[in-house]
Formats: sequence, C-alpha cells, structure tokens
Amino acid sequence: MEENTKAIIESLKKTHRHHIELQRRNDGCIYVFETSSKRDPSKRQNKKLSLFIGKIEPDGHFSEPVRKREYLKNIKTLDEYINWLKKVETQKNTEYFESAYEIPILKEISTDPRQGISSIANKVGLSYAKTDYWIKKIEQKYGIHYTIEHVFLNKFGFLRFFAVAKFTGKRPDADELKRTIEKDKHIQLAFLTRGAYDFFMFFLASDPVAAENIVYELRSSKALAGCPGMWYSSYFTQGIGYVPLREGFFDLLREKVWHRSKEQPKKKGSQIFLREYATLRELNSNGTISFSDIDKKYGLKSDSAQYTYHQLLENNMIFRITLTMDNPPIKDTAVLVIKQIDMKTINHNRVKWLRDSVDDTNASINKYIFSGDIGSPYGVLHIAPLYKNGDLEELEKQIYNITEGIEIESSIITNIIVGRLGYRKVDIPKTWIYQNYYKKLLENEK
Repeated sequence: MEENTKAIIESLKKTHRHHIELQRRNDGCIYVFETSSKRDPSKRQNKKLSLFIGKIEPDGHFSEPVRKREYLKNIKTLDEYINWLKKVETQKNTEYFESAYEIPILKEISTDPRQGISSIANKVGLSYAKTDYWIKKIEQKYGIHYTIEHVFLNKFGFLRFFAVAKFTGKRPDADELKRTIEKDKHIQLAFLTRGAYDFFMFFLASDPVAAENIVYELRSSKALAGCPGMWYSSYFTQGIGYVPLREGFFDLLREKVWHRSKEQPKKKGSQIFLREYATLRELNSNGTISFSDIDKKYGLKSDSAQYTYHQLLENNMIFRITLTMDNPPIKDTAVLVIKQIDMKTINHNRVKWLRDSVDDTNASINKYIFSGDIGSPYGVLHIAPLYKNGDLEELEKQIYNITEGIEIESSIITNIIVGRLGYRKVDIPKTWIYQNYYKKLLENEK
C-alpha cells in the first residue's frame, strides 16, 4: 500500500472508533467504510453495520461522500449513524413509522407542498416514483389537508382575538354550542377542554369593542346562558404555527372585494382585488389546486391566479402553502397558558425562551402546533401534541427550567367544536419567527 494511502487510513482511524474496511473496485478507487456489528435477537446472529465514509482516488486524493438524503448529510461517523438509527427505531416504536422517509417528506410538504415531486425527491434522496408513492401514502395516513398559512388579516380590518373560560357550574352541551358557534363566521377555532380552563375560542374582529360584542353575544346565547363562569378575552399574536381559517370567513372577506364604479374608481387600502380574494379562498380550501382552475372558476385572465399567488408571498400576505392533519398520531393535545409574572427575570432569559419556541423534536409533528403572545392573562399560549402519559408533565418541567417568574396553567382538549388545529411538521429554520426574530437575536448577542 502506498505511503499516502497508509497515512489517510491512519488519519481516519483517529476520528473513527470502529473498524476501517477497504474495498478496491474496478474504477481504480479504494472505497473506505467504517464497520461494526450488533446482535440481532430475532435472527440470533450478528448483523453487520456499515457506513461509507469516502474513497481514495487513483491519484491518492481522499474525497468524502456526497450524501443525497437530507437527513444523512451531517453524518460523518458510524456512531452518528447508529444514533440516528436508534432515533428512527424509537419513532417507529412510538408512532409506527412505515419508513425513515416519513419525517423528511412530512417536513417538505408542510413547508412547501407546491415545490413539486422532483424537488422533494432530490432533497430526500428518493426516485420520483418512490417519492410520489410515499407522499400519497403519508397524505392518506395522516389525513392531510393543504391550506394557507395566512398573514393578510390586519390589512383588511380583521384583528386576532381569543377568549378563554372556566365554568363554575354547568358545562355547555357540545352539540348545541357547535350549532351556535358555526353561525358566526368570525370564529375560526373553538374547543372544550379539561384542566385549568374549560373552553378556548379564537376569533376575528374589527376592533376590541367588536370583539367584546362577539363574546357577549356568545355568552348570552342559549348554548351558554345557563353556564356561569370566569371569562378572559384579549388579542393574540401568531408566532410559531397558525390558526387555520374556516371557509365561512371568506364570506366576510368577499364584502371587501373592490368593484370599479363611478363612486369608487380606485381601490381603497382596506379593499381587496377579486383575483386576490379568489386565490386566497381557493388555496385555503385546497393548497395544491391548479392555478388555471382558479382562473376558470372566477373568470380571471390566464395566469392571473399564479401571478397573484407569488405576489401574495412577496407582499407577506401569506407565509406559505402548508398543511394540517385530520389524523395526527397523538394521544392528546395540550393548551398551556403561561402567565408572565416577573418580566425582569423573563427578559433576562429571553434567548432561552425563544429557543424553546423554535425547538423541535424527532416526532411527526412540531413541538408546538401554535405559540403566541396573549394579553389576558398576560403571557404566552402554547398548543402542543402529546404522545404518551407523562408528556405534559415533562413539557411543563422544560418550560419551568427556562426561567423563573412564570406560572403555567394547562388544559387538555376534549372536543373541537369548530375549526381545525394546524398539526404539521414545518421546517422550523424557515419560519418567520426564526428568520426574523430568533436568528437576529442570536446574531446581536455575538
């Protein structure tokens, strides 16, 4: 063996704990693998583990592998590969993953489902046909519905509010409450819970007075009039995650569509073009709909919907096309109201606080379905998936370890009255809060 090759092997032995195996092939290159073995109880024999770590070219140059699979790109040693396999095995045991490709594909279709199968295939390291197969299988398994992650509400006079209640006597009948709430197109999401609170509602209104009237009308309705309780209502902000819009909301938005006339020759700032309305409504209903179908349905010029879609993205009226799941693989969903009591202490740990918001797990759903600020009680609201007993207690412990000066009030969702929750696996570094807030905060601290 040439001296240069020996030197490369000796160098690799210093950074790789397991056996270095060489394979000389017809192309004149020496292919280098790190190998080991482990006992396979089911077959009562040892199973070989191997990781390709590079090749020595005929001219003596060593080149590391270019791994096509996104989730393997940062793996350099067999130990790292073994640890990755353990994580995958844990996921299979807890969530019954049918393939190691589920998480990478879920992340891609949660972040940008319109990018095309070829693009996704290239990122996850599969063929076009296999990627298409797994996307369809994953869509069916999780009951995936594609929709928009919206931003445009404020521009057209819709502000975000939420209300929370703790009943002191009789609880409302879920069916009667559903019939009442469904009629109000301002209400986008409502659910009953058990724990610290009994009811949560996310809705839209033009101003705080209008928001107060919506809560008053609901509390005075037949469904809730006989259910005394303590209510809190305030604004909420959209940090991580989103609250999907109900179809009925677009009946309200339709009233904002501008129609040219002698009285209104120009569009006002709070009005919306028909092409914008059409594109938003149809993408909210089906995020992967053909743009030409939107043009045809609303009598728009050819390519109007496609042009409008890219304009909506550029103007920050929508973040992206994303998804939600009708069949999330979870045990429960928790709602955590985190009261911020000592702001001096909390601000001192601001980076840790934000890091928790953008943290993620190896599960099929992001750590937080939703996270945002609330005004009453003053603090933060998290909505998080739970997979097994003890997950809520562990999550509360993690949050308390971030900072003192807080108090957590947790509830478990028992019945979704109207709307959807945004269960998904979005790529966290591509979220608005990560790019525009957390990342910049880290840079300022350097």
